Amino acid sequence: MLSIVPFQEKYTQDIIDLVLHFQNNGRRPPVTVDGQPDLLRIQHSYLDAGGFFWMTLDEEGKLAGTVGLMPCGAGMAVLKKFFVYEPYQGAPHHLGRQLYGRLLDFAKGHGVHTILLDTPCDTVRAHKFYERAGFRKVTKDELPCKYDPPIKPCDFSLLELQ
Repeated sequence: MLSIVPFQEKYTQDIIDLVLHFQNNGRRPPVTVDGQPDLLRIQHSYLDAGGFFWMTLDEEGKLAGTVGLMPCGAGMAVLKKFFVYEPYQGAPHHLGRQLYGRLLDFAKGHGVHTILLDTPCDTVRAHKFYERAGFRKVTKDELPCKYDPPIKPCDFSLLELQ
């Protein structure tokens, strides 16, 4: 059984390992923690700032996936660090859907009306997920708040919540 729980400091290195596992897949220049200071300061960057960060733990207490919502202005937030280890993607777990649902519920309940995200240009599966979820692609200049994505080049997307 998988459990979605709030961020716990003791899992910081596991979260870093998960994120770098997906970001450094051999198709683009390596990404490090140095370019992603939020990974070393999750409590400060997400929770203390008014956002949230969820982790999923498997039956043995091992990290299976993460997603974060980082505020970036009045009613706006960036969806970040949305990664699920391969065995938990799709059926029977659908962990990505569960994490995304938790993030949406939080956003709607905390006055977020716009969610932004960046995805590497070569992540077709992620692009399909976000398109089905209602995100629309925008240019960097169309973003209502500015932030620096860890991987370049990337595509930017935006979701307006009702």
